[in-house]
This record gives sequence, structure tokens and C-alpha cells, in this order.
Amino acid sequence: MPQKVLFVGHAASRSGAPILLLQLMAWLKANSDLSFDALVVNDGPLLADMRAVAPTDVIDAWPSFSARAARKLLGRDRWSKRMDRQFQKSIAARQYDLAYVNTVVPAREIGLLSQLGLPVICHVHELDFAVMQMVGEAATERLIPAVTHFIAASNAVGDYLGKRWKIPESKISVIHEFTSLREHPSEDSDARWRTRSEIGVANEEVLVGSCGTLDWRKGADLFLQVARITAASGGSPLVKFAWVGANSSHPDTKRFLHDVRASGLETLVRVVESTTEPERYFRAMDIFALTSREDPFPLVMLEAAAAGLPIVCFAGSGGGPEFVEADAGVVAPYLDIEAFARHVGDLASDANSRRAFGDAGRKKVGERYTISLQAPKLLEVILRFAKEN
Repeated sequence: MPQKVLFVGHAASRSGAPILLLQLMAWLKANSDLSFDALVVNDGPLLADMRAVAPTDVIDAWPSFSARAARKLLGRDRWSKRMDRQFQKSIAARQYDLAYVNTVVPAREIGLLSQLGLPVICHVHELDFAVMQMVGEAATERLIPAVTHFIAASNAVGDYLGKRWKIPESKISVIHEFTSLREHPSEDSDARWRTRSEIGVANEEVLVGSCGTLDWRKGADLFLQVARITAASGGSPLVKFAWVGANSSHPDTKRFLHDVRASGLETLVRVVESTTEPERYFRAMDIFALTSREDPFPLVMLEAAAAGLPIVCFAGSGGGPEFVEADAGVVAPYLDIEAFARHVGDLASDANSRRAFGDAGRKKVGERYTISLQAPKLLEVILRFAKEN
């Protein structure tokens, strides 16, 4: 009888961890005999895609009128305890052999699942700032003994779990993030030029890009400083910048656009809304600027490298330097904006270096970080810790 697994995600948003969970479930459906369902704490645009792969429920779905009335009548604490009991009753009835929780964010669910005697794997895609922001110290301390085994998304994450939380090495498996490797970008040059034209970048200009939410952790403000320094240097007059992944209604985007205008960078910086096709923008770029202050092993970095882009990142920021090493781009000292901008300018002026770094990064993705290489490792951990049925 195939083992039955419950996958738990913090959201169905179009961001790194949920995308990786969706891809993993699709791979398992095609390549294993596991039976599985999924739960996500919050709804999002990937929900329909997840439901096409496996039965998927939303934990924090908008409550009915009667549920809201009962919550008000019972009070917050009694209501929460009631919801916890219902959650555990529902899970116990389905007789899972293992719970695979994708990120540390569903800390409440991890505790409730562990109380049922269910083995819990926690796939950690976060480093300290994100953990403290989304989970907090006390909840993380409670979470750790409830987890049977941790999967770390990079060596940086594995080191963090061991040093910060004193989790023994035997309880951690480092399995890097992954992406697909499509045809070489040079094979579709017409699409590249169409995308560049769409965002106002001429063929002869060098496009420096980044991708993700426009928040502090991703270094959106640092990206603008790099653009400002590059423009002021006068050494690379044909360089433009584009950030892909904005949400026009979010305050972060409004702050970013304010800074673009106040800095006089309207002709230099392009902002692209979140898209289901980020790859076409990667293929329109020439350099990928990973300005993150903290990023465990970002999916966008792998996607950019798969598109043949050299990566510029900060040392001490997480998984960026771990991927780049000495051959897939350049690493600047942490928060040294001048050095970062200098590396960008040097690459903008040297097409041969861009090509060499880009080719090495693309090769590295193909040899180490594809789903066909990484998903079997994740399956092995699942089978190792799942209960015998």
C-alpha cells in the first residue's frame, strides 16, 4: 500500500517556496507511488495549479457568517482551541504516514501535527531575519522539538539551523533548491528583442535585472542605489535596469516608485508587474543583480543562471555566494554598494566576461540544481521518515 503524505505550505503565492512545492508535488505524482494531499495556510494564485496536482485545502479561508459569529461569541482563545481540535480531528481521520511542511511559517500546524504522533519533516527556506519576522523566537523554540527532520535549502540554511538553534547535524539534510533548464537563450533571440522593446530597452543597451518582491530583505532599495551610482559614474551610458515582480497595489511598490522619481531615475529603471512568465524577462537581461540582504538559495537566482546570466550578489547574504562561487558571477562585500555597482559596470563593459560567467552558471544549474537531480533526494527523506503502514 503506498504511503500517504500531507504537504503543508504557508501560502499559494507566486513566490519561491510555493512554486518549489508545486513542482515537487507534480514530480512526485509522475515519478512515485506516494499518495498525498496538500494544505496551504493562505490562498493565492497558485491554488488552482496545486489542486490540479493534488486535493488542496486552504486553512485560513474566509470564514462564513456563522463562523464569524461563533468566533465573536466564544472569544479568541476558545475559538483558537476549537479550531485546533477540529484541525487535528480532520488530519487524524485521513491517516497520513508523514507531514511535509514546506517552510517554518506554519509553526502552529507543525505543533498540532506532531501532537498526533505524525512524523514531521520541515523544509526550511528561511534564514534568521525571515524566521524572526514571520515566526518569532518563542514559536521557533517550540517548533524545533516537534520536527522529526529538517531539510535545509542550502548550506547557509543548514549552518544557520545548527549554530542559531543548536539542531544536531544528524537531524538536518541539505538539499538545494532546483529549477528547470530550458533551451539556451540564444536560441530565441526574437523573443528577447520583443521583450526588451516592450520595456523600452534598445538592442545595444545592457539590461541589468532583478526579480522578486520589492521589500527590504530583497534589497530593492539597494538595487536603486546601484542604478544611481552606475548612472552617475558615466562609464556605462548604455546600461538600463529592470525589476520584475512588482505588485502595483502594494506599499513597497509605491515606495520604490517614489524613490525612482525622487532620484531622477525614470529613464533608467523599469518596473514590471508580477508575471507567470518571468523567464522571458530573464532572457531579455544581460546581468542579474541579486541585491538581497538575506536569501537562502533564491529560485530567481537559479532561473537567471539557467537563462545564461552572470550573477552579482553580496557576501554574507545566504545562498547567493554559495551558488556563484568563483565562476558564475561576482560577489561584493556585504552592503558595499560601490563595489557592487563597480562589478555591474565592469560586466556591462565586457561581453566576453558576461558570456563566460553566464555559461558557467547555466552549466552549474544543469549539473547540480535541476528537479530531476534534487527531487529524488527529497523523496528519499520522505520515505526514510514516513511511518510504516
